[in-house]
Amino acid sequence: MKITAIIVVKNNPPRLFESLESIKALVSEIIIGNIDIGNDYKKRLLNDKKIKLIDLPSDTPFADLVKEDLKKRAKGDYILYLDPDEIFPKEIISYLQTLIEKHDYIFFPRKNIIFGKWIQQSRWWPDYQLRLFKKNSVIWPKELHPVPKVKGKEFKFEAKETNALLHYNYDNLDQYLEKAIRYAKSEAKLAIAKKEKFTLASTFQKSITEFISRFFALEGYKDGMHGLVLSILQMFYYFLAYFYFWEMKKYAETEKNTPKEFQTFTKNLHFETSFWLVNKNLVPAGEKMRLKIQNKLLKIFK
Repeated sequence: MKITAIIVVKNNPPRLFESLESIKALVSEIIIGNIDIGNDYKKRLLNDKKIKLIDLPSDTPFADLVKEDLKKRAKGDYILYLDPDEIFPKEIISYLQTLIEKHDYIFFPRKNIIFGKWIQQSRWWPDYQLRLFKKNSVIWPKELHPVPKVKGKEFKFEAKETNALLHYNYDNLDQYLEKAIRYAKSEAKLAIAKKEKFTLASTFQKSITEFISRFFALEGYKDGMHGLVLSILQMFYYFLAYFYFWEMKKYAETEKNTPKEFQTFTKNLHFETSFWLVNKNLVPAGEKMRLKIQNKLLKIFK
């Protein structure tokens, strides 16, 4: 059984060689999609006979666009997708051979380290990722946030640390914002290309849903300040995408009543926040009663 690893690498990610080291015992070939890798990194990579560098355009916005193209260059019967900031769990390599012979594709839990902390709530854990599969069992659509098309028998590892990919997701705010801006621009371009309706009202609603679901419903508050900041950042992404859409539309004045839209946004955010503060027992009993009455009044005068 031969496994080809595929990694899309942009510039000089600090954990790339640690990532490569973690899979050397597992794979027979490593294909690296090269987006502006520096010369020093290139020299080190080309010293490894397992590694094949394939140049990609500098303006490639996200890895999912090129995964299928790189897969066609693979010699292995099985494919392992890995990000250059992910470390593969060595503890499970010894029995992967037997496992993959009985299954067509495998999901791994992923342990996200963000701003120096393992984030365990709010969809950041177990954050299952499809990573290892028979070459013809999975197709990766060339789109933003794709859902892979699969066929055959699935295996999903138990959500344990020893089974998890270690993902150094964001070391700092600059990394987060750089990726958010890149993805938001791509989303805006796609919306224009598909002639989708992109409105301020829908943006407000999506942002509220994102924040409330992450911070309250999925208990991001248990991750402390990290949970709050990440929930706000994820919420703000929808504004970024809309603002870039507006920019690409030459700042057209299409929204007729922005004060009213903003009032609705703040009212809905307040209503949802009050509901979940009560639902999750995050306020004292007296405060609960006040918030319940307040929300009933908001419903009446909505």
